[in-house]
Amino acid sequence: MTIIDHFEKYLGTIKQGWGGKDTSEEKSSVMVARFSNVPFDGASTYATIGLSDTVLALTNDRQVRQELMFAAHDIYSADAIASFLLTFSDYVRSKSCALARGDVVGPSSPLIPGVISDAIYTCPPVIFPTGIDFYSGSSPSTIIAWLVPLIGNESSVARQKGSDYFEGLLEAQDPDLLDLNRVAVTR
Repeated sequence: MTIIDHFEKYLGTIKQGWGGKDTSEEKSSVMVARFSNVPFDGASTYATIGLSDTVLALTNDRQVRQELMFAAHDIYSADAIASFLLTFSDYVRSKSCALARGDVVGPSSPLIPGVISDAIYTCPPVIFPTGIDFYSGSSPSTIIAWLVPLIGNESSVARQKGSDYFEGLLEAQDPDLLDLNRVAVTR
């Protein structure tokens, strides 16, 4: 089973794709695939394909491969989201370190034009089918991380108070994490 087969097993058939433009000969190009009506009707899930060609460092001297997932309502530009993921994948690859649960990247400029979400929180893909988070068909294995868009001061709260606290806030308030212009869960 390939990483594409893995994603299609859990998310359905790829509906659209974008290719990266990596001119470096030693690195493969990352692509982004879009899956429709996942995790909900009227939403799409985007997944990187090819980031896992690079072995990344993880804590405790472990090495892994990684792919990234991002989900948003279909009102947001698919091209813009794909562009964001391609750029973000280059960032992850350039650091040579996998994103771990609780990692926060940003704040920076908005993730895509016209939204207020300006940071990313990394966690397991808990709103997706069980089993999608781990692909054992590579060596080392590939972990799949869900990139949750953050709003306002959520990034500083997640950094300062930690993943258990921040995820507890998300569970208690149950915000629409696919809305890139939602109200922040922190004030």
